[in-house]
Parts: sequence; structure tokens; C-alpha cells
Amino acid sequence: MIMKIPKETCLPCNKRINIGQPILECEKCYKVIHTKCHKSSGFASANNQWLCHDCLGSDLPRYNPFNYISDALHSDKFHENDNEAIDETLQSVMSILETCCPYDIEKLNSATEQLKNTETLPMSTMFLNIDGNASNFDTFLTELKRLKHSFPVIGLAETNVDEPLKDLYTIPDYTSFYQNTLKGKIKGTGVALYVRNDLNASTLDRVGFCTPDIESYFVQISNTEDPITFGVIYRPPSGEVGKFIDAMHSIVSNLPKKNVHILGDYNIDLLKESSKDTEVFEDFFLQYGFAPVISIPTHERRSCKSTCIDNILTNSCDAVMFFWHSSQN
Repeated sequence: MIMKIPKETCLPCNKRINIGQPILECEKCYKVIHTKCHKSSGFASANNQWLCHDCLGSDLPRYNPFNYISDALHSDKFHENDNEAIDETLQSVMSILETCCPYDIEKLNSATEQLKNTETLPMSTMFLNIDGNASNFDTFLTELKRLKHSFPVIGLAETNVDEPLKDLYTIPDYTSFYQNTLKGKIKGTGVALYVRNDLNASTLDRVGFCTPDIESYFVQISNTEDPITFGVIYRPPSGEVGKFIDAMHSIVSNLPKKNVHILGDYNIDLLKESSKDTEVFEDFFLQYGFAPVISIPTHERRSCKSTCIDNILTNSCDAVMFFWHSSQN
């Protein structure tokens, strides 16, 4: 019996695609077209992938400053020996940025449930710009109750709450650490960390700031295998980026060289590649061996371009197992 192999049809020209003809394939849905039909097909390159028109519309913008390396890794001209030369940490960072994705509550509960099967439960963090405790803290507590996972460390920005009032906003089984708000401001100020009570946390006063350009609070956890440092940062959008970066240099130079995780609303859009602010911020964290773990939009509003301004910077990428951004905005 002679079988005929079905041939795919190129949608732009409505002609069969024959064996040996140059083709272009969507790397998401695997739709195939003639290469010569590319201009009329709606195919385009996005996030280091060739995508068809339909997939382009559903694909999230993604931050990855190492796309040129990713291109080489997938190139026929890239040899195995060259691949081995790529630093393992760099490959880890690339993987984190390329696989970051949004989760809803159900998916997050499913993912964190799998962590219970690991020998040692990994340290995990949650960050939220709460936009005012008075308005949103009760709702936040309700969302926490929906989660099956208890995050050891939670960071909040824009609490609008001074340190003396922190006991008005408690999370059961957590100790709170609040930075004072900026004098004269009643909105758009204040950062806080909540640390689970089974962890011994001490404040790092030398890296705590409250200025018009940066607000920060840091603690160090001591009763873990190795000390772990957590911080929360808020950069007011009205502040000067240059002064913010100077303060960040001062902060990071006083922190350990490993096991540091900085949660924050940096108000610098990593998806805006042409921005000088983005370039300066990126140069800063790469210089100190830090990398962001979120590469997709974190701030979305109707009729506005999505931005990636909230993130968690870490200098221990090997400790990252998965990374979650809430898809409920």
C-alpha cells in the first residue's frame, strides 16, 4: 500500500508546502508558511521567537537582556563546546526570565503543593504594592487565606502606615517590620516586611532608608542553614533615578555577597528597553551579580501599556525554583 503524506497549506498564498521549500514556523502553535509569504502572513519576531499573527496577540512582552545568547544557543552555528562555556549562573538567569509566567490562585496552589514533596521546603517570598493598608489590607488578608502555601516572608509597598501604627495591621503568626513613612506624605509612602514567627529576623538598620528617592527596610534570617537577607524597596516615581541608584549602591555594598533577595516596586520599567533609566538600573543590578526573577508585566491598566516595574532581585538564582506573578490585577 502506498501512503500519501498530507501536505500543509500555506495560508497566505493558499498553496501546498512541498518538501524542500523554505518555510517559517510559529514557535508557539507550529503553524507553517512559505518563507517568501512572510510579509503578507502577519508573522513577526517577538521575545526571541517567530510567532504567527494569532500568537503574537496572546504573547506577553518579556524582559531578557541576554537574548543574544539565547539566539546563539538555538543557532545551528552554535557548537556544543561553546554551549559549555556559557556560565551556569547566566544560563540559570536566562531560564528564569524565559519561563516566568502569570498564575491565578488555583495554579499557584497546585504549584506550591508540589513543593511539599521536596526534602527541604524552600524559602519563598511574596511582594505586593498594597496601595494603602487602610483601603486594601483586609482584602489582602482574605487573599492570603485562599492560598495553601504560607510564605515565610511578605513584602509590602505604599502601606501609608507609620511604624507606631503597625499593630493595627497584623497577619496571624507573623512579625511585622515597618519603615516610617516620608514626612508630609499621607499617600504613596511606606514599606513593610512580614516574617513568619518560626524565623529569627533581625533588622539591618544601616541599609534602611526613607527619603524622597527611596524607601527601604532589610532583615536577616539567622536560624536557617545559611543566613538569608530580605529587603523591601519602594522608589517613589517623583524621585530622582540617579539618587535612587546611588542609594542602591550604598545598600548593596553593605549586604552579603549571596542569599540576598530584594522585593520591590522600583517604578522603572524593564520592558522599556530604550529608556535610559532602565539601562542605568540594569547596569546597576548586573554589576553586583543580581538578577530579576520576573520578566513579564506586573502593572496593567486598561488603555495603558503594560509595564514590569515590580520585581524581586536576587544574587542567588540557583535557589529559585519557580516564580509567580498574580494574574489577578
